[in-house]
Amino acid sequence: METELLTLDELTERTGVSARNVRFYASRGLVPAPVRRGRSGYYGPDHVARLELVRELQGHGFTLSAIEKYVEQIPATATPSDIARHLSLLAPVTGDRDVDVSGNLSGMGISPEAAQAVAEVYAAHGRQVAEELSEIVRTKVWPQFREAGYTAEQLREFVHRLKPLTIAGLVTAYEQAIDESQAEFAARRPRSRQSSP
Repeated sequence: METELLTLDELTERTGVSARNVRFYASRGLVPAPVRRGRSGYYGPDHVARLELVRELQGHGFTLSAIEKYVEQIPATATPSDIARHLSLLAPVTGDRDVDVSGNLSGMGISPEAAQAVAEVYAAHGRQVAEELSEIVRTKVWPQFREAGYTAEQLREFVHRLKPLTIAGLVTAYEQAIDESQAEFAARRPRSRQSSP
């Protein structure tokens, strides 16, 4: 059975990625060039899977440079199901994405600049944790699962179960670090300061 091929219009409708971005991603090597049939270009399941992966990476806050590095690791011969496995590794591990950190802090009387700075720290470290955990799952967990005969769906389930554990681990690590930081700060402060009248 011949693989279903899509026109550019059908591809953009299927994936929600504009024609301009499809061409741009192809120029950067994030998706393959279209399959040529005469003078027309067509797109198959591989194009759909790779575009979905790029969109998901963007949704996780990956920069274009980081997306390119990530995609470089995926062989050109990867099947759509191989790419779907990469998608399964990207399940969010940093908690509720609808939390308005900056807005909540501003509501506590914190300046908008300070609130935004805090939100940026959370976002940056959340992305770093997600990227590093995805790499561990990809290089250490998935090979073990594959050898045991597990499916990509079972890997996806594992990653979803990893999410609350990751959040709990991050909270614990943060609490320990902030306690240590406060203890160090208290130890550095003079015991008492004489104030002049």
